[in-house]
Amino acid sequence: MRSDRRVLTIQDISCVGQCSLTVASPILSACGVETCVLPSAVLSNHTGEGFHGFTFRDLTEDIPGILRRWEEESIFFDGIYSGYLGSIRQIALVREAMKTRLRHGGIAIVDPAMADHGRLYRGFDMPFVRRMAELCGTADIILPNLTEACLMTGRDDPAEVQTERRVRELVEDLAQLGAGTVILKGISLEPGTLGNAVYDAKEETLRFCFTKKIARSSHGTGDCFAAVFTGAWMQGLDPYQAASLAADFVVESLLQTEGDPAHWYGVKFERALCMLTNRLQRGGLISDRAREAASGRRRYVLDGENFDDLEGFYTEISRIMTDESGGKVRSGHNLDGFCDVLRGGFGKHGYGEPIEVVWRNFERSREVLGDTMLLRIVSILLEKNGEHDCVLRTEA
Repeated sequence: MRSDRRVLTIQDISCVGQCSLTVASPILSACGVETCVLPSAVLSNHTGEGFHGFTFRDLTEDIPGILRRWEEESIFFDGIYSGYLGSIRQIALVREAMKTRLRHGGIAIVDPAMADHGRLYRGFDMPFVRRMAELCGTADIILPNLTEACLMTGRDDPAEVQTERRVRELVEDLAQLGAGTVILKGISLEPGTLGNAVYDAKEETLRFCFTKKIARSSHGTGDCFAAVFTGAWMQGLDPYQAASLAADFVVESLLQTEGDPAHWYGVKFERALCMLTNRLQRGGLISDRAREAASGRRRYVLDGENFDDLEGFYTEISRIMTDESGGKVRSGHNLDGFCDVLRGGFGKHGYGEPIEVVWRNFERSREVLGDTMLLRIVSILLEKNGEHDCVLRTEA
């Protein structure tokens, strides 16, 4: 692993509660990154539900002097990553730090930690949201959750972002703020899963990484995600790989905390650090599916419950592969048309673009299509001498 990178993280210290700097510093260090901190405030504990109050000391007045001292000492950073900020003035100071203290080629990462579950955190208002959107516009990578993304783009209801098309619209609007890479956290396109969208504004590519949705939710998981993402990126993983690893780390931290009602204030991320370091030493990704996704393979889910005959199969294929806007592209309803759709250029994937088909309720499809037709379809999907590149995964 590369161990000579230096990152500055700017956020608060919540002395109890496993969030902000008490999470970011150990996680970044575990990633093998030299970790420097610029505290924005000191709190007795985090402000989430469960605690009955908190003390708060604003450190805004200390920040300009620290930045001047670093300037005099010629201290620079390979990356600057900001989290929870307590005021509009602090946002301006973070912009100054990113402008003056980043090395040439350094990366600015902003986690706009200000809202979740459809509402702003205590003490924030819309003027703060607008300033945070401006800060995101100066960053290279931004890590908003769904609520924060909707607030910064003027959307009212995060629950409406439940399709790939809506997600793409949202990340494109976020990219219009100015960031080159958008990691949209906390999306769910299918029941039982939770994940992230990774959007490259220059290439206009959108990829998803999903994990099993854990029943337990907890304060501080967004901070865990941001810290792992930053540390993994600093060690050479690309944004998709870093986001995948960060999502897995959050799931592992939640699983380590399940069954302990006394640990309601955060997650036992410390027990997941070994998994993190092992994954980084092995290159970050361990599954074939993750490697395929990281290479840009577009994933389609074909559900056998959605058709009752061959005509219904062709209609479903047309719906999921060629239509992002309600049936405007129609392919030929025959096997030649099916080959054309797989080859690409009709809608969602480009000509020759690698794809993955996850065929759910496969056995039901066998019943309604028959063994002979099912075999012909599967043979086409897996044809290696054709003009398409498809991986097929079946689920009974």
